[in-house]
Amino acid sequence: MTVVVVAAAQLPACEDDREKNFAVAEAAVRDAAAAGADLVVLPELATTPYFAGEPAGAYQDWAEPVPGQHTHRMAELSAELGVAVVLPLFEKDTAEGTFHNSAVVVDRGRIAPSVDRTGTAHPVARKMHLPVADSPAPGFDEAAHFTAGGWLGVHSVDGCRIGVLVCYDRRFPEPWRELRALGADLVVVPVAGSGGDTADFFHAELRTHARENGVFAVAANKVGVEWVGGHPIDNFGESCVVGPDGELVARRPREAGPGLLLAEVDLGSLPDTRKALRYFEHRRTDLFPSAKEIL
Repeated sequence: MTVVVVAAAQLPACEDDREKNFAVAEAAVRDAAAAGADLVVLPELATTPYFAGEPAGAYQDWAEPVPGQHTHRMAELSAELGVAVVLPLFEKDTAEGTFHNSAVVVDRGRIAPSVDRTGTAHPVARKMHLPVADSPAPGFDEAAHFTAGGWLGVHSVDGCRIGVLVCYDRRFPEPWRELRALGADLVVVPVAGSGGDTADFFHAELRTHARENGVFAVAANKVGVEWVGGHPIDNFGESCVVGPDGELVARRPREAGPGLLLAEVDLGSLPDTRKALRYFEHRRTDLFPSAKEIL
């Protein structure tokens, strides 16, 4: 597939009801498919509120294995509709007894694995960088809730090579460089909250990394306030699509509220764009450690 229609689903704030939240995500995927999308990107923790300001262990009964109930349901929906979906979720690794901020890529009924630099296939992409902050109150400590992921990989979906960077992972150049070295065409960035960013800074950051690496970028965020433990968690929206030249292709501002942002991504333009911008092929060297090695 040369031209891919991507949909960033700017979901409303999650409620304290996992099944209701999942139903909202399902409806967004149906709407995106009806609008002609080939790939639908959902926000970070798409079926749970952002609970990292709560005491350690909060919401652990909401975590699920992969594959699991919601993965199966979204895979069935993707097969029914003929689309691929990036489903971020709160994952429990039952073998290790650990919890992760993860994303699953399902493609027409199957999980499209994340294949890392060793050729190992993993069923999920996991957030690697776990932020800690005391503002806005009560602050958040993701390391108290999640274990950091240990790899980066690409998911192959109908000829498109997709990398996933969950929220804060987007800050760092090394993960983008690793995904580019693995042959990623498009990097999806599921987001929740605001992280203290302005919309201009959020977009500029994505534009910079996309241009540096000659890849498309798609960010999907929630919009609206989630109430967790009596404290508001503000999700600022601003979902967007960025071209490999760093240009902002499309955005859905906060004021537009929940809804879909659709854009055509022409993978066939990547070689010429990279050539025009004088990109060299990214090769790993000891000068630039991988994201895993710098943690």
